[in-house]
Amino acid sequence: MSMSNRRLRARRAPAAIALLLGGCALQMQPVADFGAAANHLATTYKPFASGIAASCEQRERYIALGNAGAFDDAVAERAAAVRCAPLKEAGATAALFGQALADYASALAKVSGTKATVFDSDIKDLSGAAAKLETKGGTPIFDSHKLGAATKIARAAAALVMQEKLQALTRATLQDNADALGVVVDAMKTYADKIYAGQLADTHELMAGELRRLVAASNAPTQGDVEARLPWRYAQAAARVDIEANELEARRVRDFAKAADALLAAHADLIANFDKLGGARRLELVSAFVNQVKALNDDAAAL
Repeated sequence: MSMSNRRLRARRAPAAIALLLGGCALQMQPVADFGAAANHLATTYKPFASGIAASCEQRERYIALGNAGAFDDAVAERAAAVRCAPLKEAGATAALFGQALADYASALAKVSGTKATVFDSDIKDLSGAAAKLETKGGTPIFDSHKLGAATKIARAAAALVMQEKLQALTRATLQDNADALGVVVDAMKTYADKIYAGQLADTHELMAGELRRLVAASNAPTQGDVEARLPWRYAQAAARVDIEANELEARRVRDFAKAADALLAAHADLIANFDKLGGARRLELVSAFVNQVKALNDDAAAL
């Protein structure tokens, strides 16, 4: 073989490799779509982390409004923040679980080798959740087993991104993280639809009672009584706004829980059909999950 022919083949080699990698990218489309949708679902979970303390503080302020004696709204706000501080810490840990899921989902989208058909602009660099989780102690809500699972998928995300250019995604990688992913998503669901939803329900009950009190106090037997009742009548509007916001958040929690179940089903679908992804643009359960997350996005946009 002449020197010129060898050089020609050497120049063609990178093009051949790129062609092969391009073929792999097409096979990973369902992985890219799953990763982007799972990352977006983690984003919808994020407000739940800070929301639990905010809902608790709102409840405490409503209690203060109905108590006898002097009232100072600034004092009531500070007292509410102190009383609800433990829930703020629980919310901070809950946020790390969402970050771990987002990291794992983003890593899958990145190593898929192709662009997701949905939520592609949401894919960001990893948050470094693994390092933060390693310094966290267990709590009744997030025990050491759950923290270990979150740390595992966060580390897996970092490893996937580091090895992206060295090796392709394999079924074994997905299988190895399936159990930990299940623990993480279940922990997020428990926090959302048990702990946070319970706090929202407690706050809703108190606000609804306060609204009933305002309505009763707004009654003016005669026209001459109307002016004295105006503060109670005006206050009803603010109470109704708070109640509607609470109900909307409770609905978002319920929708998140359903989408979380679909996430785990979609991840299992990727594992079960990994060898059949060649040329596949979609998988049934992955597509169902993506559509559920899109519905969440559409509902938010309609508000």
